Amino acid sequence: MARKKRSYRYRKNNSASRIKRKIKLFGFAVLSVVISVFILLGISVYKFINAPFTSASNVYQNDSNVWKPDNTNVLLILLDDRNDKYSEIKKLGLINFDIPTKRYTIYWVPVDTEIDYALNYGKGTFSRILAVGNTDQDRGIFLLNKTILKTLAIKVDGYIAVDQDGLNKITDVSGKINQEDLSSSLRLRNLPNLPKLVSTFRNNANTNLHLSDIKSIIGFIRNTSETSSSIESLTKYHLIDSENWDSLWQSKLDMSGVKKEAVKVFVANASKDPKIPGLATWGARVVKNIGASVLETQNAFVDFDEDTIITDNTDLETVKKLAQSLGIKNIINVDDLNQNGGYNLQIFRTSVTLVITKF
Repeated sequence: MARKKRSYRYRKNNSASRIKRKIKLFGFAVLSVVISVFILLGISVYKFINAPFTSASNVYQNDSNVWKPDNTNVLLILLDDRNDKYSEIKKLGLINFDIPTKRYTIYWVPVDTEIDYALNYGKGTFSRILAVGNTDQDRGIFLLNKTILKTLAIKVDGYIAVDQDGLNKITDVSGKINQEDLSSSLRLRNLPNLPKLVSTFRNNANTNLHLSDIKSIIGFIRNTSETSSSIESLTKYHLIDSENWDSLWQSKLDMSGVKKEAVKVFVANASKDPKIPGLATWGARVVKNIGASVLETQNAFVDFDEDTIITDNTDLETVKKLAQSLGIKNIINVDDLNQNGGYNLQIFRTSVTLVITKF
C-alpha cells in the first residue's frame, strides 16, 4: 500500500514537473516571439524614419541623414515645374541652421548671374543648371550642389524643390510663411495642422530629406523666434567676388568649435593633367569658411589621385569638418609618409594639410 502511495506521488510529481517544463518552454517561446516582434518593429521603424521622405521620382538622394549636430545647409529651390527635370530655377535660397546659436540665416542667391559650373560643365546661370546637369544622367542637383561648393566654398547638405502650385498648396495648410519668423507656422494654434502640413509637403516637394531630418528641422524651428533670423539678398558681386561672400558668411556663423583648436592648415594644390591654377586658394576659402586658419598655400610637389587630408591627429574637429565639407575619405597619418618621397616639406611641419586635386 505504501509503495502504491509512493508510486502515485512520484507520478503526480513527475507529471507536475512535465507541466512546469511545458509552461516554461511555452513562456520562452512567447518571450522569443515578443523579442523577435520588437526587433522587427525596431528595424521597420528605423528604416521608416531614415527612408527618403519625398514621394517624387527623379530625386537625387543621399544615404546619410542631412541634419548635422553643428550646422546644416539646405537649398530652397522654386521651379517652373517640379515634375520637369529640365525646369528652370525661378528662385534659389540657401538656409543655414546654426544649431549652437539656435539661429538661422536665409541667403537668396541671384539666379541670372553667369558663373562657372563645377565639374567642367562650362559657364551658365543657376536658373539653367538643373537642365544642364540633367541632360547627363540626371545629375542636375548633383551639379547644383557642386557648383555651390565651387562658387561659395561651402557644402550643401540637403535641398527642397517646389513649384508655385506646390508652394500654394503648402501655404494653404501652413498659412503665409514668414521667413523672418518660421516658428510662427509651428506655434501652438497651428499644431493640429502639422500632420496635414507634413503630408502636403511630402506630396508637393522634391527633397533628399529623411523623416528624421524633418523632425530635427521642425524641432529646431519651434525653438526659434522672430529675433532668431537673418535674411540676406545676395547680389552678383557676392558670386564674382569671393571675399565679399566669404566675409558675410563668416560673420554669421558660429565657428567656435574649430577656432578653439587654433589649428593652421597648410593647403596644397595636387592637381595634374593639367595643373588647375588657383585650386589651393579655393581650398583655403573652404578652410576659412569652416572657421579654421590657413598657414599658407603651395603646390604639393607630388601628384595625388584624390582629395586627401594629412594629419598627426585624426580626432581634430578641423579634420572632421574638412572631411565632411569636401567629402574626403582618404585621411593619412603624416608619420606614414616618406619624408624623402618628394613631398612639399611643409606637409611635415604642420598638424593638418589639405591636399586638393579638383574643384
